[in-house]
Amino acid sequence: MSDIIIILEESCSFRYKISVLIAIILSNMASKVLKVALTGGIASGKSLVSDLLEIHGCRIIDLDVISREVVMPETEGLRELVDSFGESILLSDGSLNRTNLRDVLYKKGRNRALIEQILHPKILQKMKSSMADCREGVMVVVIPLLVEKQLWGPFDRAVVVDCENETQIKRLMERDDVDAEKAKTMLLAQASREQRLQLNEHLPTDIIENNAKVSDLKDKVNALNQKLISLI
Repeated sequence: MSDIIIILEESCSFRYKISVLIAIILSNMASKVLKVALTGGIASGKSLVSDLLEIHGCRIIDLDVISREVVMPETEGLRELVDSFGESILLSDGSLNRTNLRDVLYKKGRNRALIEQILHPKILQKMKSSMADCREGVMVVVIPLLVEKQLWGPFDRAVVVDCENETQIKRLMERDDVDAEKAKTMLLAQASREQRLQLNEHLPTDIIENNAKVSDLKDKVNALNQKLISLI
């Protein structure tokens, strides 16, 4: 009788170990998310690269989009900006005049620090919440100030969209309707190309050069997507 009890106990123990092992395997399968930070200088083409990656099936979280969400009318972010800089930063409909705020930001260094103090915690909180919702596949988080704010901690690897400074200036002048001097000032407010390309000291990093045609960029992004999928 005691032999039968021992056999039953061993059988139960074996089944329990198998069930635990299966649970671990399923848990690991469910948590296979490759977390990629995508960055680049202003007007380098980050949005275009992220759009192409989204077409390939990557989950995109864009901090530029989130930065707009946290200053929508009646949000805490917009109220705090108005308290600090006045209603002159608003349009007639009560929404944020982003051009006006940009001018305020570049006017004085302390203005930039205050704007970041108000908005960055709100942006990062929404980023973390969105990242937690992603359960599988390739997750790409577009972070313009990844290098400046040293935000690489949560990520497995990075992608830097790179182009010549002259290309950035030309694109800024066309996109934002600013003169060359203003475009150069906007570039100087960010990390340099050299600093951004040193990101590989902190994360495995892929460089996407975006100085040529969109068709060339599509080929590069396609190759990048295949690489990222292989790393999951």
